[in-house]
Amino acid sequence: MKEAEVVVIGGGPAGYAAATRAGREGWETILVEGRELGGTCLNRGCIPTKVFFKSQEVANLVKKAQDFGIKADFQGVDWEKVLNRKNRVVKQLTSGVQFLLRKGKVEVIEGFASFLDSHTIRVEKEGGEKEEIRGKYIVLASGSRSATLPVEGANLEGVIDSDQALELSSLPESLVVVGGGVIGMEMACIFNAFGVKVEVVEMMPKILPPVDEEIANLLTQLVEKRGMRVHVNAQVKKIHRSGNLRVTFIQEGEEKEVEGDCVLVATGRVPQVENLGVENLGLKMENRGVWTDEFLRTSISHIYAPGDVNGKYLLAHVAYREAEVAINHIKGEKKGISYKAIPNCIFSFPEIASVGLTEKEAEAKGYEVKVGRFPFRANGKALIEGETEGLVKIVSEAKNGEILGVHILGPHASDLIGEAVLALNLECTPQEIAETIHPHPTLSEALMEAAQGVFASPLHFS
Repeated sequence: MKEAEVVVIGGGPAGYAAATRAGREGWETILVEGRELGGTCLNRGCIPTKVFFKSQEVANLVKKAQDFGIKADFQGVDWEKVLNRKNRVVKQLTSGVQFLLRKGKVEVIEGFASFLDSHTIRVEKEGGEKEEIRGKYIVLASGSRSATLPVEGANLEGVIDSDQALELSSLPESLVVVGGGVIGMEMACIFNAFGVKVEVVEMMPKILPPVDEEIANLLTQLVEKRGMRVHVNAQVKKIHRSGNLRVTFIQEGEEKEVEGDCVLVATGRVPQVENLGVENLGLKMENRGVWTDEFLRTSISHIYAPGDVNGKYLLAHVAYREAEVAINHIKGEKKGISYKAIPNCIFSFPEIASVGLTEKEAEAKGYEVKVGRFPFRANGKALIEGETEGLVKIVSEAKNGEILGVHILGPHASDLIGEAVLALNLECTPQEIAETIHPHPTLSEALMEAAQGVFASPLHFS
C-alpha cells in the first residue's frame, strides 16, 4: 500500500492547485485523476468555451468590418479550424498543469478513486487493476457533472450536453437550448454568431436567474435583436423526433413546440459525489455536495473538500482559492475563506460580469438602495470599439454609501469586474471609485461614471 502526506482526489482546478501547493511544501503528495488533468474547466468548460467565444467575437467583428473602413465580408465559419484551435489551447494549458505537478514532485496516478475508510482510498485503473493508497490528509476535489434532464426523450440521438457541443463534427443549421442559465446562454450566443438558428427554452421567468433583472432583461432584448428566440416561463415536457428533434413545453398553460437539428441540454451542474464511497464515511452533506467549514474541512477533520464538490460556488476561480485555504490550514494557518466578493462572469454576447447583491436582493435584505448607471454608448472607448450595447450598474446603500453590488453588461465586462471585486472587498464607497483617476479613453471610465451616478450625475451622461 502506498502512503503519502496528502492524497488528492481529482485533477481539476481545486485538485491540481491543492496538489501543487502541497508538493511545493515538500510533502509527499499523490493526485488521483480518472480522466484528463485540468478537469472540466480546462478540458470541457471554461477554457474551450472561451476559445469558441473568441471565434464568435472575431465573427461579429468581421460582420462589422465595413463600419471600420475595412473591406472584408463574413463568409462563414471553418468549424474544423475552430475545433483545432480549441484543442491546441486546451493541450497547451493541460501540459502546463502536468509541468506544475512534476515541478512540485507530485505523483499522478490515473484511475478512479473511492474511499475504503477515512484515510484509505482504492484506485481502479484501466484494465481493472486496483491499488490502495493511504493519506494522512485527503483532499476530495472530484468536481461536478452536468445535471440530467428528467424528461421523455432526453436520451435521443442529437440531444447533447455541453461536453458534446464542444466536439460536434459539424455545425447544425438549428439548435434548441434547454436552459437559459450561464452555460445555456454562452452556448446560445456562440452558435447564434456562427450562423446557427437558436431558440432558448427556460423554465424560470427570465434567463440567467441569479443575474440582476435589469441586466438579464437587457441581454434578452439584445440577443433577440440578433435573431435568437427566447422562451421563458417554459416548462419542458418532452423531446421527440418528427423529422427534426422537437421540444414540447408548457408556457402560460398552453402547449408549444420548437424544433432543431440538435437539442442542447444545459440545465446546470451538480457536485460529483457518486461512486466515491462517501457513504462509507458518513460525511455531512449540504446543497447536494459535501459540507465544509471556513477552512474547507469536511465533517471529518483530516478530509478537505475544495471546489465544486462542496456545492457552494461552482466556479473555477473559487476552487483555486478554496484549495489554497485548505492547504494553508494543513500548514497550520487559521485564516478561513471569505465569500464576500465572488465575481461571476458570463461569456454571452455582450459579456456579463457581477459581484455582490442584485438590486432586488439588496432591497429584500432591507437596505435603502441607491443605484448609479452609466451606458456604454456614452463611453468613448466603447464607441471606438464599436461595442456600445450595455451598461455599468452600481447598487449602493443610501445612508452610508456602502457598495452592495456591481453589475456590468458590455464589452470586456469580465476584465472590468476586477476593480469592483476589490472595491467590495475593501468596502469602498462610490465616492472613492469616482474620485480615483481612471485612464482615458478606456472602458474602465464607465465604472467611474456609474459611481458618480450613485450620489450625483455622471459627467458624460445625464
